[in-house]
Amino acid sequence: MRYAHPMETLKKKRNWLYPEKPAHGRWGRWILARLAVLVITFLVIAVGGGLMFTDRLIFHPSANVIDAPERYGLTVEDPRLTLPGGQQLRAWFIPAAPDAAGKKIALVLQGNSGNISMMSSRLSFWHILGFAALTVDYPGYGPNAGSPSEENTYQSAEAAWLWAAAHGYRPEDIVIHGYSLGGGVASQLAERHPPAALVLDSTFTRLRDVPSRSLPWLAPYFRLILGEAFDTQGRLARIRCPLLILHSPKDEVVPYPLGEELFRSYQNNYKDMATGVGGHTDFLLNSPLYMERARALLKAAGLR
Repeated sequence: MRYAHPMETLKKKRNWLYPEKPAHGRWGRWILARLAVLVITFLVIAVGGGLMFTDRLIFHPSANVIDAPERYGLTVEDPRLTLPGGQQLRAWFIPAAPDAAGKKIALVLQGNSGNISMMSSRLSFWHILGFAALTVDYPGYGPNAGSPSEENTYQSAEAAWLWAAAHGYRPEDIVIHGYSLGGGVASQLAERHPPAALVLDSTFTRLRDVPSRSLPWLAPYFRLILGEAFDTQGRLARIRCPLLILHSPKDEVVPYPLGEELFRSYQNNYKDMATGVGGHTDFLLNSPLYMERARALLKAAGLR
């Protein structure tokens, strides 16, 4: 039996990666071979890199305080929430006004960028409606240690729910409000723990649908890399509480048709969709409209 010399093996590999110039009349085959190598190399890098760095592509945490509840005249408490492994998470709790009727709380879940300081206007929104409000930083966000991941966001939301339950808030007194990617987190929490009502604020059907809407020819790639991550629409099929969707047609991050699709697909209870103005971060521009529709949601949920 003849064994290949190591140099022969190396030469074969080199010829596969860098084919020698072809004999006369075989340029077409040579060009196709080179193109095939380039395409395969690109796909391996794109898929491998996407799978390795998915979390870095999705999550963009910051330690900078962008806004603050004090700007809205709110009193802020900072309880620490605990993940199953013992990690502590920063949270902000806004007590309800002394004259608020009943013991009600909104769990406000942030998006993929920044930190909970960006939820300050939404905390104020719920305070005006007579609710206490709680928001939590995911691992890697704000001062929190660790790295964010889909599972970590779900565990953070779970910790917020357990904190509310431990402080006397019943499920029928809890509203879950998820912003952007936080809507995917909110739907997962609402599936596990049915709340009084659910608010999806500038949220997508599932994460892969956001880039696929802009680059439909790459949809198979996004499906491979992102799979069923943050499947809001799939979870809505198993949620039974009143639903309010907030979205703007000029949203430059999460396309408005994804919010419309969520609204159309929900058939399990009261539903409403408030169409705002401005872009993805212009919640304050829409406060009067959103407040009106939130009051209707609360009435449907028996909270007014």
